[in-house]
Amino acid sequence: MLDWLRQFFDTNRVVLFFVYGQVFFVVGLAIAVQSRRHSRLALVRSLPSLAVFGIANGLAQWGHVFIPIQAAYLAPGQMNSLEFLRISLQALGFATLMRFGLMLMEPRPVRPGWSTWLPLGLLLGCELALIGAWLGRLAPDDVLLMYAEVLGLYLVAGPAALIAAIGLRYHIRQEIKPLNQPTIERFLRLASWSLVTLSAFSFLFVPYAPFLPARILNHDLLRQTIGVPTQVFSSILGVVLAYGIIRATEVFEIETALALEEASRTRLLMADRERIGRELHDGTIQSIYAAGLMIESASYLIDDAPDEARAKLAQVMQSLNDTIQEIRRYIFDLRSEPQSDPSDLEQVLSQLARDLRINTLVTVDVVVDGQDRHMLSAEQRQHVLRIAREAFTNIARHSQAKRVNVRLQWGEKRMRLRIADDGVGMSALPVDGQGHGLRNMRERAKLLNGKLTIESQPGRGVVIDLEVPYHVREDASHVSPVL
Repeated sequence: MLDWLRQFFDTNRVVLFFVYGQVFFVVGLAIAVQSRRHSRLALVRSLPSLAVFGIANGLAQWGHVFIPIQAAYLAPGQMNSLEFLRISLQALGFATLMRFGLMLMEPRPVRPGWSTWLPLGLLLGCELALIGAWLGRLAPDDVLLMYAEVLGLYLVAGPAALIAAIGLRYHIRQEIKPLNQPTIERFLRLASWSLVTLSAFSFLFVPYAPFLPARILNHDLLRQTIGVPTQVFSSILGVVLAYGIIRATEVFEIETALALEEASRTRLLMADRERIGRELHDGTIQSIYAAGLMIESASYLIDDAPDEARAKLAQVMQSLNDTIQEIRRYIFDLRSEPQSDPSDLEQVLSQLARDLRINTLVTVDVVVDGQDRHMLSAEQRQHVLRIAREAFTNIARHSQAKRVNVRLQWGEKRMRLRIADDGVGMSALPVDGQGHGLRNMRERAKLLNGKLTIESQPGRGVVIDLEVPYHVREDASHVSPVL
């Protein structure tokens, strides 16, 4: 069996090196496409270096295929120059792999730092040493090239793959784990282990050289022991590395989703601030200003028309009482979330209902059907509570209702919240650009992937019906704080 394997790979040596080079070349191209994305993660900043590694290493391995073809057309000196170029490409590839790992461990740099200068210095040192040995004629060209390739694997390739693996582990701990994405972590750990194995192969199995350990641990030992060349294992490791890195770039989609959610929350917050600021300016501030004018007018009438002055002061007191009531409604709208456990949606909803009852003397009935199986995330629950709060605020300000019915239903596939009042109702729902409160409720329903229905008729109150589907997720997703 071993003889058959050795004969098979010896016969197909050219095909083997071509596939080996193609694997890493395609890896580089695939990662280069991913590196065009925008992200705050260090992984994105370092992906171009990993792409250069794949492309340069692929070209270097193709040199084993195409350089021998030129032997019939080129002089020995020219052939040695091509071999020098091939070894330099391989060294460049592993130097950029080292830079990839170092960048994962370096804070966001303002200018090129040690993650750039260390690999560059190591690469230039190796190249200058080889050129100096060649100019000094320290050994024949073929011997110098053999030493250069083997020492390059020991001094550059092995350490570079190990540093890249350590950098990935550091990146997982510092930036990926806080996102609470176990799947992304697994793919990056897979890529890390492929780099560790590639480092071990670069140290243990190199081309033969007449010095230790290359004289014992080399490609020939692996070929004679199991019959499979090192290039087969390296190709497999390249595929595993590409698979792990490319699948891990799903984190970009997660970042985009979080950014969109953050933008939606910011838009809702700004809309709330705009609405409250406008209402304070047009309502409360104007009422206080009018009360001040009435007090000033009454002051002129105290001596000549005390009865008229008292009447004006009575109007001022009534106006101030109305203003105080309005301010209390704003406080109800702006107060912080109740101090109870935010995961207990029923308890928080009941507390909001009690606050509505205390502030408006409206009778509020809360009914809960089914059992909460905690299928909604904390962020989803916050959106539900914000919608309920907006509904209660509208009831307190505009409905003139005497009774409010709140019904919370936990179904098999969705949660349903129904809030109905017996107030004056509306002849028509606000159109776009008006009714900021209702618009905010619809925006939050969209963030929940839910359905919000608002029904109203004059004299028959308003009915708000919210349905939120459950989404079972394999992995816990990141939960951003709700503004």
